[in-house]
Amino acid sequence: MNNVHTVDMRMLRTRTTRRKTSNRSPGKERITVSLSKEKVRFLKAHRGQKGAPSVSAYVERLVAGAQARAELEKLSAHTALYYDSLSAKEAKELSAWGELGESTLATEEE
Repeated sequence: MNNVHTVDMRMLRTRTTRRKTSNRSPGKERITVSLSKEKVRFLKAHRGQKGAPSVSAYVERLVAGAQARAELEKLSAHTALYYDSLSAKEAKELSAWGELGESTLATEEE
């Protein structure tokens, strides 16, 4: 009898620990986060306003926006370093090319 109970418990534990993975898109990874109740209410309220089908989709959009901003900041920093490294002669030449391009575009629009 004791053996039957143990076998049944093992089967129950096995069934409850299996998770469905068919609902997740390929290439996605499940994570667990803990947020205050206030933050969870915010996410649930705003995901619908932003047209996200789920809180997960809304959080993914928020992270993608933060990622895009970080990449833009990095690109801007690299661009600034490039222009700061130019000699006065190189900067003047690039400026002249820029003015030529602007005047060409202006005449094409007319």
